[in-house]
Amino acid sequence: MRIVVKIGGSVSMKEHGPDHDYISSFLDTVDDLNEDHMISICIGGGDFVGSYSKSIEEFGLDDEERELCFIELMRANVILISLLTGKQPIFDFSKYDGGEAVVSGIEPGRSTDANAAEMAKRMGADLFVKLTDVDGIYDKDPSEYDDAKLIEGFDFGDIDFVGGKETPLDYGPLDPTALKIIKENRINTVLTNGKDLENLKKAVAGEDVGTVIG
Repeated sequence: MRIVVKIGGSVSMKEHGPDHDYISSFLDTVDDLNEDHMISICIGGGDFVGSYSKSIEEFGLDDEERELCFIELMRANVILISLLTGKQPIFDFSKYDGGEAVVSGIEPGRSTDANAAEMAKRMGADLFVKLTDVDGIYDKDPSEYDDAKLIEGFDFGDIDFVGGKETPLDYGPLDPTALKIIKENRINTVLTNGKDLENLKKAVAGEDVGTVIG
């Protein structure tokens, strides 16, 4: 299969940069899966970008200017993963050759989830897996509501219910641009807890894990 895996910054990034132990384990898992599958990777910013955002708040930059700074930070993550895997680093989709690649932030106004979905579209992916710090998509925010219920799956026609946002560093489970790409291209998608990397293997194997869209 052709697969795009998005590793959220919430599981892969610490305040001062990449989480060595997590990323090492993740890349070992990807290496195992690469024996049978073609895999591209998207990496988020997490606390690494979040702490930088807080440190520049008082400079009075607008959202686009701030995002330009964030994108430069995430370029370093792309280069790191590319060097460790040999996959093509992507900073401009017009340069993408259709093979295995690494992507993150590219331009202001587009989340890393949207770029991961775009990679899945251009790659002709059979599966898009987003690894995050919760078990999947809930009917309401599980960090605020104890009675939030995990939604195990829904089809492309119901995708708009997810209701993501277009706010930098606060896009929600999937932002509207990512959802639009997934819906229009009918990209089978799984959102699952990336703290346990066995969930990635289960998603690739077609087992029920997290929230399945498709």
